Amino acid sequence: MRRPSSIGDRLKVGFALFVVLIAAVGALVYAGFARQEGANRQLNDRIYVLRHAATELDAAFSDGQLAIANYQLTFETHFLTDYDADAAYFDAQLAIIRRYAPGSMRDLVARQARAGTAWSALSNQIIADPASTAADTAQTDREWATNESFTAANTIMVTRINATISGLVRDSNRTLGIGLAWTTAALVVAIGLALTIAAGTVRRTLGPLRQLTGTVNRLTAGDHAARAHASGPTEIRDVALAVNMLADESDRLRAQETVTNRLRAMARETGLRIREHLHADDVIREARLVLEENLDADVVYLHVIRDGKMGPPEGHEHDWLLPDTFLDNFPPSSFRILEELLRNQASLVIQDVPGPEGDHFRPEIRDALREAGIVSHLLIPFGVGSELLGMIVADRLHAGHPWAEAEIDAVQSIAADLGRGLHHARLYEEENRLVAELKSIDRAKSDFVATVSHELRTPLTSIRGYIEMLLDHDLGQLSPEQEHTLETVGRNAARLQDLIEDLLTLSAIEAGTFTTVTKPANLLDIIGRAGEEVQPAVLSKGITLTTTGLPDGLIVNGDTSQLTRVLANLLSNAVKFTPAGGQVEVTAVAAGGWAVLSVADTGIGIPDADKKDLFTRFFRASNAMKRAIPGTGLGLAIVQSIVAAHGGDLDLQSQEGQGTTITVRLPLAEPVAPAEPAYHEAERRRATAASSTPS
Repeated sequence: MRRPSSIGDRLKVGFALFVVLIAAVGALVYAGFARQEGANRQLNDRIYVLRHAATELDAAFSDGQLAIANYQLTFETHFLTDYDADAAYFDAQLAIIRRYAPGSMRDLVARQARAGTAWSALSNQIIADPASTAADTAQTDREWATNESFTAANTIMVTRINATISGLVRDSNRTLGIGLAWTTAALVVAIGLALTIAAGTVRRTLGPLRQLTGTVNRLTAGDHAARAHASGPTEIRDVALAVNMLADESDRLRAQETVTNRLRAMARETGLRIREHLHADDVIREARLVLEENLDADVVYLHVIRDGKMGPPEGHEHDWLLPDTFLDNFPPSSFRILEELLRNQASLVIQDVPGPEGDHFRPEIRDALREAGIVSHLLIPFGVGSELLGMIVADRLHAGHPWAEAEIDAVQSIAADLGRGLHHARLYEEENRLVAELKSIDRAKSDFVATVSHELRTPLTSIRGYIEMLLDHDLGQLSPEQEHTLETVGRNAARLQDLIEDLLTLSAIEAGTFTTVTKPANLLDIIGRAGEEVQPAVLSKGITLTTTGLPDGLIVNGDTSQLTRVLANLLSNAVKFTPAGGQVEVTAVAAGGWAVLSVADTGIGIPDADKKDLFTRFFRASNAMKRAIPGTGLGLAIVQSIVAAHGGDLDLQSQEGQGTTITVRLPLAEPVAPAEPAYHEAERRRATAASSTPS
């Protein structure tokens, strides 16, 4: 018989033999017990009944004889009743003996029956004539002979019955002993067989299991090269092969994870390198170099859409695999397919271009790819949103090297970064172009404003000179109407000259030619000059102009003319936007090394929405425009530039309908010394009092 090669087969064979032996043991036990049971039934059902009947028969015979003898001696009739009962019981036991006695005892049964018949006849004679039979010696002899015959036959029967019982018990015990001996032998054989099979199974299993456990422990400890030896029973060999397969799969997954991590790192590095550049050509070149250096492909091409057409591969315009005319007739349907892939963030992967899978291409594309020897083809579009900017194409020329999912994901990530980077670079370039154009336009505007302002200032100076000559009557006397007209013309000419000066100042600031000549300047003198300039407007509108604070020694390093212009602009705005009868207050104090100058009015105020743009050139508050208050929107912009040039700062507080307060902070000069002759205090007070009197 072939030796079992598996634990299961060995256990099956051993179990079958064990079952056979146990069945044999059971059969032997059953046979012994069956035979013993048969002997017991024979003893209980026949022999013991027969012996009991023989014993009872002997007792009934003796009791009957005794009853007859007592009757014969006493003539008492109750002994006859006992006799009748004994005779009836004798017949009943004799019937039982006849039923259960074996053939070897039939003669004894017959002798007992004859003795019983003879005893019955003698008893009847005694009952009939008790007195005569008592003295009959012959009668007595017959009784004795009958008694001897019955006793002898009954004794022999009982002896044979006892011998039969002894034989049956002896045979039963012998049968039981033999059965127990065979049963013990069978059990010993079965146990020995089980132990033999168990020992053999353990011996064949333990070694391979230990070796397999050691291999698993080595794998768990990080020894990825460990492999199990496939030996031992089939089950252990199968487990060893499974462990080896798991180890091989683990190696494959680790290798795949290594490749995936490398590709992810490459994609991240590419994204960083792409984002370092702000020019489209640099972005495209960087992406192409990274793809060619890191992607495991025979050829990698980067196509960019230019002027609505798909361009040739960047950097490979003259050495790519496909014909130069391949993209000349790039159909609109191909653009739609690429745009659909871009929207779905998907890619086109053909793992077997020469095979049936390549038939998914249009014939002209498929034939060109096959003629170029391309086996595996990967195409991923890139762009931003739904705008297609180009595509990445990677090809392999050898079979058995399909594109892995990790490689496709990495190229898709690079394509996404490339689309965003190229889009941002183009936006940056476009922004730079627009900024350059705007700067050019701004320079042209500034040059134009400066030129026009210079050209206007010369004739305007002449106009104002002739107006002054006319008003001074150098050219003859004027009528009051003519003088009033000339005064109006003079005021407008002055406004025009202020506007021209503002434009020239603004042009100088924008052109970077605006210079500040600093020297110690007394703010009190500057306030006085600015107050004189706005005095006509104050008197004409009936506004109250007051000054507070104004301590002596407010000396700053600055350009006197520019600072005078700052204060004149602030006072002019305060007077212009304050209704008739309003108030304008000028405050100047020294605080913490700063000269703090404030101009507050009770005018129309500034809406909250306009405050953020108030210092922008040409910006005017919405409520001033609604009231048609004239102005250019340049004053505060110039004020802010001049204050900043002097190292100071500007603060504005205003509430619509309640007035405006503008505060200028300028650093004090050290040491404090007057830069120009100051007005006498009496003149300053007189000028202030005059400006405070409404016309």
